[in-house]
Parts: sequence; structure tokens; C-alpha cells
Amino acid sequence: MARKKDEQKRISIFDATLTLVLQTGFTGLKMADVAKKAGVATGTVYKYFPSKESLIDDLFLHQKEIKLREMTDGYQPGEPFLVSFKRMWTNYFTGCINNPERMIFIEQFYRSPYISASTREKAGIMIQPSEDLIRMAIQQQLIKNLPVSVLLSQLMGAANEIARFHIDSGQIPSKIQMEQYFEMSWNSIRR
Repeated sequence: MARKKDEQKRISIFDATLTLVLQTGFTGLKMADVAKKAGVATGTVYKYFPSKESLIDDLFLHQKEIKLREMTDGYQPGEPFLVSFKRMWTNYFTGCINNPERMIFIEQFYRSPYISASTREKAGIMIQPSEDLIRMAIQQQLIKNLPVSVLLSQLMGAANEIARFHIDSGQIPSKIQMEQYFEMSWNSIRR
């Protein structure tokens, strides 16, 4: 029971931090504000996270893990690449639309000077299965023979920007639009 309560506190701290970082930026974040928003004592925040930097690093990895879990939901190893790719692309895009805060935070933090080398390395390990899927498709000559990181950047960058368009305009993408966006992404990498 104590573990569940500890995990609930960590999640409350993460949720509060995500909200505050998006409001104040990384430099404006104060541990006392996180504690207040999370409904815990400041000492409790420090119990789980010894510094603001460790809190933000752990929040990034937590958000990235959730995003990757969403993206790979329903993935079946061994199914045809295009089936896997479409499912993962759709899950990724839908996740961006449904949780823009996560998308914005991951994108901003990854590009910021605040990310530590070890956190960047851990994030790289987390996306290894996606990279392996892309490598397999390159070897099977299904997609362009470009660096995996370039292909993933192109796919995720385009999906993020299209999602931002819909979020900013308040428009929910239709099924037809989703299909068109997927085709656009697929056409950008296929051979």
C-alpha cells in the first residue's frame, strides 16, 4: 500500500511540474510551487527528487515513456511493416492531439540546454525499438535509405506540426484528414 501511495505522490508531483513548466518555463520553476500545486510538502518533493534538474529529467523520461507506450499500443512483432507503421504513426499523432502538453514538454525539453547527457542517452535507449523497426524497413528496401534519426525526426516533426495546427485552431482532425496525414508521412519515407 505504501508503494502505491508513493507512486501517487510522484505522479502528482510530475503533473504539477508539467503544468508549471509550461506556464513559467524551466528557469521559472520553483520546488515550493511544485509542492503547493501537487498538494504535498516541499520536503516531500525533495524526498523524491533531490534537485529541480533531477525532477525535470525524471519528468521528461516519465512523459517519454508514456508517449512511447501509447505509440506502440497494439504493436504486434512480425506483422507487415506498413501495418505496424500506420498503427504507430496514428497512435503517435493521436497522442499529440489528445495530450498537447506532453508533446510540447517533450519537444521543448529535448531541445533545451537543461537536458543532461545521461537523460538524453536514456531517451535514446527508450526509442530503440522504433529505431529497430525503421532499420528493418530500410533493410527490406521499403523506405528510403537515410539515417534512422533523420527519418524519425521527419516523421515526428511533421506529426507534431500538424497536431499543433489542429490544437491551435481548435479543429479536431477528421478520419479523412488523419488518413491524408498518414499518407503524406508514408509518402515522405517510402521508396
